[in-house]
Amino acid sequence: MLGRLAKWMRLLGLDTLYYNQPEDLGIIHIAKREGRVILTRSKELSGFENAILICSENLNEQMEQMGSRISKSALNPFSRCPECNTPLIKVDKKEIEGEVPEYIYKVHSRFKRCPDCKRIYWRGTHYKEIKRKIDEIIS
Repeated sequence: MLGRLAKWMRLLGLDTLYYNQPEDLGIIHIAKREGRVILTRSKELSGFENAILICSENLNEQMEQMGSRISKSALNPFSRCPECNTPLIKVDKKEIEGEVPEYIYKVHSRFKRCPDCKRIYWRGTHYKEIKRKIDEIIS
């Protein structure tokens, strides 16, 4: 239900577990055990003490709703893999030679890698738009 929101929470650097089985109430136990807050569009789940009902289907409105609840000091943008939530590690440019397009390798000097899913990240053309949106959320 909230996969895009989860990706943006990760882009903000927040440890975000995405659980896409809303009918499985096991998420309640996982959240309690790991000290997590449940973000949900399900009225059934929103009744639990550690749950927040996300009112809108619109990502911008969801981010606006969450923006007031997020501690700015907890944010560390671009520090987690937006796909799998693992903290990213900086890698030396030489380590990723041949793993990114040649042009990207030539024009960029800083890279991060996800140690779990092995994706490689750099400040590409989309970075400025993502950064603008993050600045908007945390301002």
